[in-house]
Amino acid sequence: MDRQCQFDESCSTGSSHYRKVISHIFGRNKKCTVNIPDAVWIYYCRKHYQRARYRNDEWPFTQCRLALDTIANMQAWGGVDSFDLTLRRRERLPTTTTTTTTTTSPSSKKSPKNIPRPVPDWLHDCVGPNKSFDEIRQVIHDLRAHFLSLVQNNQEPFFPDIEILPNLRRSSKKPRDATTN
Repeated sequence: MDRQCQFDESCSTGSSHYRKVISHIFGRNKKCTVNIPDAVWIYYCRKHYQRARYRNDEWPFTQCRLALDTIANMQAWGGVDSFDLTLRRRERLPTTTTTTTTTTSPSSKKSPKNIPRPVPDWLHDCVGPNKSFDEIRQVIHDLRAHFLSLVQNNQEPFFPDIEILPNLRRSSKKPRDATTN
């Protein structure tokens, strides 16, 4: 497949490496996403991914927009029946108190850390199996409204630790008609 950066129509980086921008929201590398065609996903070149993700206060809003676009792509493809809205594993695990240590790493290079992103109480109530396209769209719209409320209260919005796992349609194999041999 000949991929293009979908960040901007005029992207001219000439990159040969593209990233599925928000596939983690849909369960990246999970069994449920393996059979989804590449054309359903939204790709950015490395330069534009870095710019969108790390240099932009609008990232949570962008994630919502891209999630809606990906959901539209899934619906147009026709291979998704419904979705399971779940908490990511780190959100499901019981919280434990962390002990602080006084040892430090001799290296000054910082490793990227996955920062837990708590799920708002109202969103916990939405978690469950077999959600329709419209139900998932509504969750994304509600999440965007939640982000706007946080910004208005001078709080930083972030996409919470949820996954929208697609349930793929089972391929229907028609039984052979015994009379047409």
